[in-house]
Amino acid sequence: MAANNDNNLFYIFGLYRQMKHYTLSYIYRGDISDNLTNKILSLAEIDMEHISEPATLRKKVYFIMVESLQNITRHQELPDKPNVDSSSFFVIQRLGKDYYITSGNIVENKKIEYLKSNLNKINSLDKEHLKEYYKEILSQGEFSSKGGAGLGFIEMARKSGNKLAYDFKKINDEFSHFYFQTAVSLPDSEKSVHPERDMHEGRLKWLEKVDKLIVEKNLNLIYQVDFTQESLIGILSMTEGNIGNTQELVYRKKIFSIIIELLQNIYKHADDPDAKKEGKSGIFLLGEKEDSYFITTGNLVLTSRVETIKNRLDEVNNASFKELDILYNKIMMMDDKDGQKGAGLGFSDIKLKSGNDIRYHFSTVDADYSFFEIQVKLPTK
Repeated sequence: MAANNDNNLFYIFGLYRQMKHYTLSYIYRGDISDNLTNKILSLAEIDMEHISEPATLRKKVYFIMVESLQNITRHQELPDKPNVDSSSFFVIQRLGKDYYITSGNIVENKKIEYLKSNLNKINSLDKEHLKEYYKEILSQGEFSSKGGAGLGFIEMARKSGNKLAYDFKKINDEFSHFYFQTAVSLPDSEKSVHPERDMHEGRLKWLEKVDKLIVEKNLNLIYQVDFTQESLIGILSMTEGNIGNTQELVYRKKIFSIIIELLQNIYKHADDPDAKKEGKSGIFLLGEKEDSYFITTGNLVLTSRVETIKNRLDEVNNASFKELDILYNKIMMMDDKDGQKGAGLGFSDIKLKSGNDIRYHFSTVDADYSFFEIQVKLPTK
């Protein structure tokens, strides 16, 4: 039976609409290891180098990313409670020439007042007084077993030149989620103008809602960007950090092959209103639930092409696995008048490798464009 338009995928279009004014959104929820930290930093470097960000901005962003990730690994509380999710939250977003780096981790409720007091003090100080406060803390030698007593927060405020946004969401009587965000901008003379610049804390509140959605939908990774060949390499590297290392090499190759097909479908076959851009606008999601991985992508297509794509997908989904070989050869012999020959081959290959039908959904954007969501399920073992 064909996996017809699946309304359960509609939330992806909602995410895309909320995130599309960012030129980069990388959102991760899970365990933060040193290996994964290195991959996140590498991905950010690839994106910043690709758009030729000034060296001064790249250094600031890199520094604050490192501090934010270390804040998670050093200060994360790991409650031994079956009903408490101890996974961490990390986000990097780009809006114009501004970067927003957000982290989230669990802290004990008894530490909240200390953190609030420290962060409020930092936010009350100007550049010179922040420097003096840093020296004061350093001279006092007040260090915990997990690192400096707020030195990282002070340095992030100094490097960014912006106030620090934070919030706490109570989990139970013992623990809360601690959300923390730093905005990094170019020097005043080079700043881009955004009416949303003063919405720093509002943006943090929105990310808290995204985090809730991530938990509800069992997602681990969301990546929204203008997809280029360079970004595809970065996503594969990041995905490798989210796929368990216990699987056999053959199985891992199968997963990455499916991911490549889905990403190439965006890069090669997405339609984008801004034809001047090198990349294609889209979104990539990775989740895990009940011993299965869910790999999802979304991108714009011309509404005039929707029926053709639907027919290709339904043909693939309705075919038995024996029939798929025949269908594959049939598509190979077709003329590529609609530009979807490659996508049709990819759909057949995805079903064969995943062993499951392909879920999809189309959302109307306007008279000319629709948003195409596609999801593949495959077992974790």
